[in-house]
Amino acid sequence: MSRLFNPDNGFFTFINKAIDTFWLGFLWFIISLGLVVASIFIGNDVVFFAAIFISSFLIGPASSALYYATVKVTRRSRSYATTEFFRSFKLNFKVASPMSFIYSLFAYLMYIDIQYANALIEEGNSFGNVMFAVFVAGCIFAGVSLAWAFPILSRFTVSLGGLFRNAILIATKHLVRSFVLIILWGAVGLLVYVFYEFLLYLIILIPLIPGLLALVRSFIIEPVLKKYTSESEGTPEETGVDEWYRE
Repeated sequence: MSRLFNPDNGFFTFINKAIDTFWLGFLWFIISLGLVVASIFIGNDVVFFAAIFISSFLIGPASSALYYATVKVTRRSRSYATTEFFRSFKLNFKVASPMSFIYSLFAYLMYIDIQYANALIEEGNSFGNVMFAVFVAGCIFAGVSLAWAFPILSRFTVSLGGLFRNAILIATKHLVRSFVLIILWGAVGLLVYVFYEFLLYLIILIPLIPGLLALVRSFIIEPVLKKYTSESEGTPEETGVDEWYRE
């Protein structure tokens, strides 16, 4: 009976990790999309576009924090979810914020360009097919680098330019993993689209999506990040540093 209520047994460990996954996803959702969702209920176009503009700066730091806390707290059972999320958010805000704005701006421009290419195709202009192919290729290239950018930032101290460069280098060097990450994003997006009405009835489940996605992505990304982590200078007892990311 004592083992049943032992907080270290498998059942309670699973429950704690599930709660952490939900909570981290909730924090990401509120910071990244909370303003946008609130602006939809307000029903004012100016407020809506202002919310999107502000959110474009917040989604990057939140994504970096989500990945960091997911690996450290959910997978490695270190510290506390809220503490580590906001620690990473504040630490990486200076680089993650402009990075996410650049990616958001690029996505918006690609959306406009693809719409324009589709209009040309509908008019029978063959140049529209070429433009469409180029724009889709650009979106894929940006997507594979984005898949690595914020996890890299969550682990290493880099400048904005260095983050772009390293994300592209790692994405191209590990193409298979990069495309798996893109497919994973696409699969989640498709499921959300298909079960949209179901999620509206069970809206409380929505924060589980970013949390679970970060958890699954970490199993693809972590083996690569470990390869680029410098050698340890000694044991934790010698250095006084808990190198949890090496586990």
